[in-house]
Amino acid sequence: FFRKYGKFYGGSRSDYTDIAQSMGMTYVPLSDPASFLDKELDVIVLAVSIVSFEDTVRALLPHLKVKLAMDKARFGTSVGPLIVDVLSVKEHPRK
Repeated sequence: FFRKYGKFYGGSRSDYTDIAQSMGMTYVPLSDPASFLDKELDVIVLAVSIVSFEDTVRALLPHLKVKLAMDKARFGTSVGPLIVDVLSVKEHPRK
């Protein structure tokens, strides 16, 4: 399904290789964020719970900084991917 629109990669803590392949996507384990960023992504869509959101962004950030620095050294410029979050919040207590 997705193949006709471009290249799509998905990641998760669990292995969804078979499901991703059946949808025309490539599964990349989140345990290896550098490998995920090596895919020359235009957009990263974060779809994690609000509880996991901050940890997910903090885990991705150092790898994104390295990727941008490498791109700048290699190409003279660094343009990172658009990062979008679509987390679902049904109810979140106020402090």
